[in-house]
Amino acid sequence: MTENLTRNKPVLIASSVETLLLIGAFLAGTTTLLNDQFPLTQTWMAALLSSHLSLAILSGLGAVLLFALTYLSDRKDLFYMGLATVLAVGLAAAGGLAFYSTYNYDFSYLMALSFVVAIIPSSGCVALSI
Repeated sequence: MTENLTRNKPVLIASSVETLLLIGAFLAGTTTLLNDQFPLTQTWMAALLSSHLSLAILSGLGAVLLFALTYLSDRKDLFYMGLATVLAVGLAAAGGLAFYSTYNYDFSYLMALSFVVAIIPSSGCVALSI
């Protein structure tokens, strides 16, 4: 059993980067929500929204990579954490797309909550792969 619980460097690196991307996307999204008016009327609002969208897209790609690496790790604990991360990021993406098409702020709160939920298993992958 101890040979199965060894350090997993690829998962450690991917989950560390993913956690930072998720935190950045959450902070940029919160700043966007608190400071922007929809529809956008000024350039700085577009820059804030662009930073949030860029970090969100990168965190989506990172979540898929983390899920693939946890699947390949042959550790069920890491696999379930990777699965939870990719599902939460997918839910955040769905909430974001619904918000941008309807401007219903309930979807924005769903997106923010999903990002927070995604941070938990992603940081759990960091702890489990050390």
